[in-house]
Amino acid sequence: MRSASLLGAVLLGFVAACNPAEENSSANTEALTPPAEKLFINGRIYTANNSREFMTSMALRGDEIVGVGNIVANQDNLDGLIGQGTEIIDLEGKLVLPGLHDAHLHPIGAMPIPSCNLENIPMSLADIVAFAEACLEEDDMANDEWITIELWNFAAGNQPGEDYKTIRQALDAVSSEKPVILLGSDGHHYAVNSVALARAKNDAGAVVGFSAETLATDFAALAPYIGVDDSGEPNGKLTEDYALSAIGAGNLLSAGIEKRRASPELMMDVTLPRGITSFLDAAADPNTLDIYDRLVANDAFHARAHLALFYDPSTYRDEQGVVDFDTLLSDAQVVRKKYERTENIEADFLKLFADGVIEGDPLSEPPTLPNAAFSRDYLQPIFEWDEESQWVKVSDYIDTDSELCVATRAAFAAEEEVDIAAFKTENGFHPQQCAKSNGVLQHPEDVIMDYVQKGDAAGFTFHIHAIGDRGIHTALNAVEEARTNNDSNKNHIITHLQVVHPDDINRFAANDIYASFTFAWAVRDPQYDTTVIPFIDRVDGPGGMYDPAGYYIQNGYPAESIREGGATLIAGSDAPVDTKDPRPFTNIEAAVSRSIYDLPPMNIDEAISIYDAVDAYTINAAKALKQDNIAGSIEPGKKADFIILDQDIFALVDEGETAAISDTKVLETWFGGKKVYAAEE
Repeated sequence: MRSASLLGAVLLGFVAACNPAEENSSANTEALTPPAEKLFINGRIYTANNSREFMTSMALRGDEIVGVGNIVANQDNLDGLIGQGTEIIDLEGKLVLPGLHDAHLHPIGAMPIPSCNLENIPMSLADIVAFAEACLEEDDMANDEWITIELWNFAAGNQPGEDYKTIRQALDAVSSEKPVILLGSDGHHYAVNSVALARAKNDAGAVVGFSAETLATDFAALAPYIGVDDSGEPNGKLTEDYALSAIGAGNLLSAGIEKRRASPELMMDVTLPRGITSFLDAAADPNTLDIYDRLVANDAFHARAHLALFYDPSTYRDEQGVVDFDTLLSDAQVVRKKYERTENIEADFLKLFADGVIEGDPLSEPPTLPNAAFSRDYLQPIFEWDEESQWVKVSDYIDTDSELCVATRAAFAAEEEVDIAAFKTENGFHPQQCAKSNGVLQHPEDVIMDYVQKGDAAGFTFHIHAIGDRGIHTALNAVEEARTNNDSNKNHIITHLQVVHPDDINRFAANDIYASFTFAWAVRDPQYDTTVIPFIDRVDGPGGMYDPAGYYIQNGYPAESIREGGATLIAGSDAPVDTKDPRPFTNIEAAVSRSIYDLPPMNIDEAISIYDAVDAYTINAAKALKQDNIAGSIEPGKKADFIILDQDIFALVDEGETAAISDTKVLETWFGGKKVYAAEE
């Protein structure tokens, strides 16, 4: 760092302005009176402006950028840019980016509170038991009503052994007295022990428990979401949160909330070390927003946040089963109005789940099918255990249109008794694998359509979770209809986009919808992929699981196709799903390479450029969050939100070192002209 009196420099094309809309075509240093408070020089500053320019220098006054340009040493005339108190900061050639925008974050859930956390590491059933027992000895959670363990990897590991054949048996070993629950790393899968299963209450409020009998009677509607063993008894696995309220575990989705309330500053530990200065809270629980309030009251909230308020339409049904959208939207409007008076927080989004998840469970008996809404029936693979890989592989597929399967489905529909053991012995597979399913929407289609239309009319922007191609198609229909009927120009967001039908690619641009991706998932991950691809494409042919002609490989996370279709891409981590670390540079690496595990890429044709990847985290996401007038790029008149990195990610791509992007560290995070984070030496 050098003082103004020691610096000699000349201002070349240095732009200063109070209005970011002004063209950066000529020097206007008169607007810099009074002089800049801070002048950063000798950097490689990616502006993310319309021309995607790099500059060497920028000037700050207060919380704003007042000039951006190029300063060359060994000249004396700065045309009034530097005054007596101007601080000169030498960037020493380091890369500077605009502050990152995470357009899909659950910051409260990602707060690093003490907990039993499996950290998404694949573990066998025996290892899960050992971990839980050791964790209970050290953590005060042993005194809680529930034994809660976070970030369970539902899609990898969980191998049975001599002691435990099912996750239920494993968790029974953790405790036979208290209910135990594993919270899946994706927020959609759970596992519980027998004590928890026995707590299930039916609609009349009677405790009857989950069992083969009650799944066929009291809980028939929940049966598709509850894993069973080969005898039809629950195996401990639950998909989606529908069953959690029945066992009294609905509040566990916000497990540790009191610890988070006690340490609200931990939210900034999620964002600032990763260079995140703006985010969308992608499913904000109105009952936990006091954490934001405490941060604001303590002058410790260093971010620009938009809240996507989550109100489940199914909880607003009247006695006739009709959703009371007037009350729902009235509740949302109260929260929106409250934050109109809060700087840097706006509650102007609504969260909607169009469908569920696309992972099946090869380790269940029979294998559980995915439930994301799909355009065709899921396949019924036959899995067998592979000792060499210590994982499952597909040995064959069931012809669900065969006479045998047609008759078997008819028998189940007529509630006839089917001898499961005899059926398996004769045919080599479980009779319930004759079932056909193309998944489900989270809500009836008319509810989704009505909610988006009414919410749009009430001035809210939607953030819609949609994973299967039919779920995405429905979300597109809902937005399209709302824009037409309301004569609306709102730019809604659809997120995840795991499988998009080719016919829907160009509809994102046609309806001005932002396409939100978690790019770290658009890669190969063989164990995870075994829970998805075999249910969509046959993988027992010569092309294997990654056959380029497969529907999933061709249409999975089609980022470049959507971009080429004219839509705007934005990026989000979905943390703490998969990992509590928002890992923006891992996501950027995956966006560019479609690989983060030293494996071949997943459909390299859908990779995007490093500029598109960075823009998805900066100016594009700022547009989606309706704040590109003040953030998202380094331009005069915008807020001084920026980060300094330890390596140049653009140069890494140019040098063929893309795999090193994920190693990038944030050295400093600046928010509103103040340094709010600095990495330790």
